[in-house]
Amino acid sequence: MSQPELVEDLFNCPPAYNVVLACLSPADIIRLGKTCRLLRDAVASFQSLAYNINRHLEHFVSDPLALRKLQVKYKFLISGSNALQFLDRTFYYGSDLDIFVYPENVKELGSHLIDHEGYIFQHSEKQEPKYEDVAITPRNLSVLHRTASQGEFVYNSQLSDLLKFKNKKRDLEIQLISCRRSPLDCILYFHSTPVVNFITADMAYSLYPKATFDKRIALQFGYEWHEATGKAYKKYAERGWEFFSKLTWDKAKEIQPCTIPDTIRYLDDEHTWRVPLDTAGLDLYPSAKKSDSKGKSYSFSYFNGYSSTMTVGIGYEVYHSKSMEETYVFAERNFCDAANQLVDYLEEYDPSRKKGLK
Repeated sequence: MSQPELVEDLFNCPPAYNVVLACLSPADIIRLGKTCRLLRDAVASFQSLAYNINRHLEHFVSDPLALRKLQVKYKFLISGSNALQFLDRTFYYGSDLDIFVYPENVKELGSHLIDHEGYIFQHSEKQEPKYEDVAITPRNLSVLHRTASQGEFVYNSQLSDLLKFKNKKRDLEIQLISCRRSPLDCILYFHSTPVVNFITADMAYSLYPKATFDKRIALQFGYEWHEATGKAYKKYAERGWEFFSKLTWDKAKEIQPCTIPDTIRYLDDEHTWRVPLDTAGLDLYPSAKKSDSKGKSYSFSYFNGYSSTMTVGIGYEVYHSKSMEETYVFAERNFCDAANQLVDYLEEYDPSRKKGLK
């Protein structure tokens, strides 16, 4: 049998090519799928199995579809190491499920975990023992200009409340992170690039896939001498990512294709890796059939200061209007100005919008 025939037989047999593809990295699988139609179809078939979001969430909840229906309703994001594990097709023993949610939806989501999924609220020293008595800090939009750089980064400053839930029967934990401004703001303000990934109701995103899944390098937005930040860097270094505590100009130039500096980024641009998810059983509104990525942007920049080493950061503006349910993230202030003009037009066309959200 000739080599082309062998390849054709291999990639026409799902049990065979699934074994082969399972040994490859996400980046290598994408490259393989670009070679020919046969391998493209094999990769698509493999990814439908490898990126089964319901099976992934079944580790934490008995009814993943019910949780995802709440995600459609409340627009929360799943992120942290859980999204990284999903995209990397791996498993970190003892890791939890981090859900980033708007403050006004935290209590309803927590009640679902308690009433339907067998979780118990684990209060902190500063929280009320009874879940129904816990007060959730409302959104704080006093600071709208954001830069996640070493000069300004403060660990966990993007969240306002953290609620932990333990499973009654298994050693599992779900954390609800109440976001000070928005879920995406929390994620863009993470400590380093390997965890800048998230899962929506219909799509999984990696904002720096080449650095994270191909080169296995990590750009840090904080200083390792900060205790919590340093622990995070050590943990992900042990998991295989290379950190640069001192980023020189030469190194920055070398890794530039992985970071896409000084470029306005969008969630649907060519540099973002998007994995479509099965939406069967989800009541997505017609306008939400695809993830709302057009209205969210940011930029990655180098800051050299007066030394031979550099720091990096993600910069953006947080935008919110009482006429809009969500809080948006824009790369530049003029995007916010354009949004204000749109809101003014919509309010003039439909005066009921001026009343804002109930």
